[in-house]
Amino acid sequence: MKRVRNLSPSTIRHYVGALARCMDWGIRKGYLTTNPLRLLPKRYATYTDADAVVAEKRIDQHRDRRLSVEEEKRVRAILAGEKPEGRQRPFDLPHQKALNCLFELALETAMRLREMYTLDSTQVSIKDRTIFLDKTKNGDKRQVPLSSVAVATLKRYGRKKGLLFPWWDGKIDKRELERTTSLLSRQFARIFHAAGCPDLRFHDLRHEATSRFYERTQLSDLEIAKITGHKDPKVLMRYANLRGSNLAVKLW
Repeated sequence: MKRVRNLSPSTIRHYVGALARCMDWGIRKGYLTTNPLRLLPKRYATYTDADAVVAEKRIDQHRDRRLSVEEEKRVRAILAGEKPEGRQRPFDLPHQKALNCLFELALETAMRLREMYTLDSTQVSIKDRTIFLDKTKNGDKRQVPLSSVAVATLKRYGRKKGLLFPWWDGKIDKRELERTTSLLSRQFARIFHAAGCPDLRFHDLRHEATSRFYERTQLSDLEIAKITGHKDPKVLMRYANLRGSNLAVKLW
């Protein structure tokens, strides 16, 4: 993966992690006795000088793209139907209300794109201000609390029965889910590009929402992890640093 395909360290970890989970299953079923991938040393995905002899040395860099206040305003303007700069007319946005709802929920809940567009009305409780997720990336179920903004967004959206969003037919089919994810990612990429932030990805909104939990609340790391579904504390440490930087404001 390093010397032939020259993959990034994060991609290597994702591939190795997926294969390791398959081998864990084999151990539970009795087909295997050990999982050698669990014995890999730390930083196995990091490029060494030896790797650099035959391949480009890739830097292990986490994505930390934040959404600025001005960018958020411009994105909201495009979603509201305003004409992008340099174009003669506004975007044609099918399901405009649904796109607005996805954008707002992403910033308020830190849910993943697939977790949102597969939502059924039975998973949403406006009364309890929660969303119950039973289709998450890591397979675990979790409850996501809703802010007052998220509740207002869902009420304004107004869809109360069946699937909340129109892009998915409810069938658990891997290809169909990938197609829907790709379609929505491309749609938001066009919106972000029109808003003047072409390097912004929809998944960056999940990072932005998690960062805001640290900046705007007094929730503990464990409480935030329960909301976002992060299982690796090392991932949350990147966001926890934001809270530390805000402490200076409270000093004399």
